[in-house]
Amino acid sequence: MMKATRLVALTVLLASIGGSGAFAQSTKDLAGAWTLVSADAYGSNPKGVLILDGNGHFSSQLMRSDLPKYASNSRTQGTSEEYKATVQGYIGYFGTYSLNGTDLVFHIEGSSFPNWNGTEQKRTNVTISGDELKYSNPTPSAGGAPIVVVWKRAH
Repeated sequence: MMKATRLVALTVLLASIGGSGAFAQSTKDLAGAWTLVSADAYGSNPKGVLILDGNGHFSSQLMRSDLPKYASNSRTQGTSEEYKATVQGYIGYFGTYSLNGTDLVFHIEGSSFPNWNGTEQKRTNVTISGDELKYSNPTPSAGGAPIVVVWKRAH
């Protein structure tokens, strides 16, 4: 009787996971190129790419789609307002990654936000459902409440 109860509980658990998205089982599930669908901190139509290779290396770029162009047409001659908009609307970082249960851990080698250089950044509740990768960032670079980030597998 006890085995039957355990079997029923396991079946219910697996069915509930299947309906809400599957957890990534290995880095192979994550490997590939992903395009940004949503991330609240980057506006209603964000742009971005996340590349995760099968050997544990990654590169991530997220930006607002409405960043203002620099009047000078020179990246090194922007106004303080233009620079502020860029910093508030863009982040790029790269390094290696690992999967620990439902946590994706980025081991950051370099970032446009220097405070992240040499740190580990954890993304929690990682799920993959079809071509969608979704996770929570509990400590966004801009501070504040955790954000949910959604990516779509690039084809």
